[in-house]
Amino acid sequence: MAPPSRSIPLLILSLTVISHLYFSNQAIQPFVGQINESSPQKVQNTSRLGDGCYHVLLDVGSNIGMHGRFLFEPDKFPLSKSSVPKLNEEFGMERDNRDFCVFAFEPNPYFKERHLDLQKAYAALGWRYHPVAAGVSNEDGHLTFYHSHMKGKPGENDFSALATKTLYGTDATPVEVPIVRLSNWIKDEIRDRTIPSKPHVFYPFGPKVVMKLDIEGLEYKVFPDLLTTGALCETIDFLFGEFHFSGNYRTFYPMNVTKDGKNVLDIKRAKDVAGHMLELMRLSENCKTRLTLEDDESYPVDTVDLPAAAEGHA
Repeated sequence: MAPPSRSIPLLILSLTVISHLYFSNQAIQPFVGQINESSPQKVQNTSRLGDGCYHVLLDVGSNIGMHGRFLFEPDKFPLSKSSVPKLNEEFGMERDNRDFCVFAFEPNPYFKERHLDLQKAYAALGWRYHPVAAGVSNEDGHLTFYHSHMKGKPGENDFSALATKTLYGTDATPVEVPIVRLSNWIKDEIRDRTIPSKPHVFYPFGPKVVMKLDIEGLEYKVFPDLLTTGALCETIDFLFGEFHFSGNYRTFYPMNVTKDGKNVLDIKRAKDVAGHMLELMRLSENCKTRLTLEDDESYPVDTVDLPAAAEGHA
């Protein structure tokens, strides 16, 4: 008798994940909700937002945009416990910021001016920082998010589509925001981008796409879609971020992750599902994505001045 095929365990694991979650993959034309003065635009076939970007950082769930700052100005943030070291490891210590594009997805309207300020300051130096005023999901459209205000604070760091109640049991404040299907956006705007043949400095490796993912529970919609469409494994070289299944996120649960209401996660099941998805990715020999689950909140507020144009190209 022939030995069992080595593909059987992977097939079993795949079926396990699929049995947990069934996600809609509607092919709706994506839109990009830029945070500049233009209104959301339809994706054009003739050009991509990633054209001209040698390296790309996707800051998905950017909050106040600290990871863009960690990339462009690492020396100003010595207390970063993991993100600055990881970005230095991925992109090297000797780099030119003109070779990079940062795309910062943040649906919270409270941070609009903050991202405009970052965009303006970096543009003056020739650095490309592109805010996207939208949340991400497994489809395009609109979604209700909630401001879960903390006692004595504006509470703008607690903004999600899942926590309809605050930690104190009161109703969170709803606001409707645009969402984009992240898998389509990556394939349309980044995967087949025009890459410069000669970057500004020499890199001992080719062009890279790195993604930080911190989307307050919506990873249970987004991550399966990234996996099953190939957007993750074909495009993203390194992924770091967080799955929200600890007791700190109890207001997210029970979490209904599909429209038919048949896939409801409690915290334990959410942890199991995350483990299955990550293991499936690691077992695939055709998935180039490396990952680490690390959440760096070393700088919840930013007290560092934005750079002036006089600082020149770094």
